[in-house]
Amino acid sequence: MVNWGDVAALVAAFFFAVLVCAAVYVLIRLARLLTEARRLVADTRARSDSMFERAQAAVDRAHEQLDATETVTAGMDELNTGMSQLSAQVSALAGLGRAVATGPAGRAAAFVYGVKHAVSLRRDGRAVPAHAITPKASRPQSDQAELSAAGSAGGRR
Repeated sequence: MVNWGDVAALVAAFFFAVLVCAAVYVLIRLARLLTEARRLVADTRARSDSMFERAQAAVDRAHEQLDATETVTAGMDELNTGMSQLSAQVSALAGLGRAVATGPAGRAAAFVYGVKHAVSLRRDGRAVPAHAITPKASRPQSDQAELSAAGSAGGRR
């Protein structure tokens, strides 16, 4: 006959067997999960290696471009130095030219040039000033008639 102690032992054995089966199921799932995780880590490592190689290549290209930029910057510094020296020389020459042009020598040269130009224009007959008085013999007859008419009309008013 079966007593209550044997039934309790049988129920405990049954639950222990279910618990062992559940533990085995969980361990099998955990093993699959670990296998997938290992595979994922290996793929990530492979991708990260190629990603690091590409990043290193990009850094190398940036370094080369910075070297080229450094060369250009050095050239621009040299050009800037040359331009500042040229600016100083031009400024000095402009000051000298201003001193000569505004000084007594410059004024005398301007006066001599003006007189020379006016004399050459008069000699060539190219230009006669508007206020110049011409001799009576060289005036045309129509001008003399206009002057006499203007003079007689002005007296009547």
